[in-house]
Amino acid sequence: MSAEFDPVSQSSGSLSNGCPTVLQLISRLDGGGGGRIAIELSSTVSEAGGRALIAYDGEAATYELTRHGITPVEEKLTSRNPISAHNVVKRLAGVIAQHKVDIVHAQNASLATIGAAAAKRAQCKLVTTFHDGPGHIAALNKKTRAAFASSDHVVTLSYLTANQIAKAMPELHNRISVVPYGVDLSRFDPARVAAQRVIQLATQWRLPDDRPVVMLPARFAPQKGHGQLIEALAELKDLELRCLMVGPSPDGGAYREQLENKIRAHGLDDRIQLTDECRDMPAALMLADLVLAPYLAPSTYNRVIIEAQALGRPLIASDFPHAREMVEGSSMAWLTPPKDKAALAWAIRDALSLPTEERELRAEQVIDNLRQRSNRDVMCQQMLSLYANIAAGTAQGDAVRNQVADELAGLSATGEEAALAAQLAPLNGDKTEAGAPVPVSE
Repeated sequence: MSAEFDPVSQSSGSLSNGCPTVLQLISRLDGGGGGRIAIELSSTVSEAGGRALIAYDGEAATYELTRHGITPVEEKLTSRNPISAHNVVKRLAGVIAQHKVDIVHAQNASLATIGAAAAKRAQCKLVTTFHDGPGHIAALNKKTRAAFASSDHVVTLSYLTANQIAKAMPELHNRISVVPYGVDLSRFDPARVAAQRVIQLATQWRLPDDRPVVMLPARFAPQKGHGQLIEALAELKDLELRCLMVGPSPDGGAYREQLENKIRAHGLDDRIQLTDECRDMPAALMLADLVLAPYLAPSTYNRVIIEAQALGRPLIASDFPHAREMVEGSSMAWLTPPKDKAALAWAIRDALSLPTEERELRAEQVIDNLRQRSNRDVMCQQMLSLYANIAAGTAQGDAVRNQVADELAGLSATGEEAALAAQLAPLNGDKTEAGAPVPVSE
């Protein structure tokens, strides 16, 4: 696609200050990771003097977009009806022309096809972000692969995924950049989370004062591991605790109702509480004595894993290669084999047994480690620079140079583990080993 346009003729007025006009495409404008990243990047573009638009599917509150000077565009981006999709492409192309958009940025693989069609029709540039794990690359259909291949640039949050994309689609080798997810350190800072905010949530959720709180913050979807956590907690009835599952219900509540039935079947009504999405996640995470991410399937990143570390919270996550990448260097992360409820139960017991003094000491190390590795401002500035270079036709990929081999080697102790990581298989190991506190880098 890059051969189809001239950087000079395609530039708009916004490039006079080095900042292009960018249209983000996201599936949902909610608390999910893709939506959050789109808002962060769009805010940065707007603050730098460019223009920012976000197109999303479904009704949503847009007050945050308006506050940051972002133009909302409601569209049926995820429709599978060919006629509807064709009409969406036409309307998006009209939006691109009307607002003189320089770059369309599709924030996930499912939107790459419609983003490519709209960008081609309107003769602007296309950036696609691949949020999924390497194992999903082989599963991409022909249209989505073609959309990625036609992209002017591909962004991923992980070196592991970037390496696999380059292997699967060599034509993208020089058009891939790794921009790791960066947390807003001004929000996710324990010193800035007022005690009153935490107390307010505890009161709202009617949490007892004498029980530790374990929290699974995620949308209610099977792959997030809610069901496995219920089964693990059924094996821990001797432990006094309260489990909070916090998140939106994208299916209208059908899966959440299944979970409620499962909770009742296991006799855990007084131990597990399901609640709606929380807008004050820094306070919610500070309320948790233990944060859980027992996912059944891998992804390139998960925001909660990063945000929990930013607040110094103990964390349990499924042992996928990308989770290792995200918790590398932490002294208070437990990794357990996916779909292993016994290992998950063991890790919960072990994490809750950590003495308070040791936990506070480790929390300082976890926060310092995370701050060196994940910063929203760094992420946004990297993308802002990348946007400017893409609009000017000077962007170069940076993800698959020789240092990628060093990154991969640092995440895997043996050649066998490296091979497994490349296949996105769970890393093998004794259950006790999997559940033990780390620094993961060791």
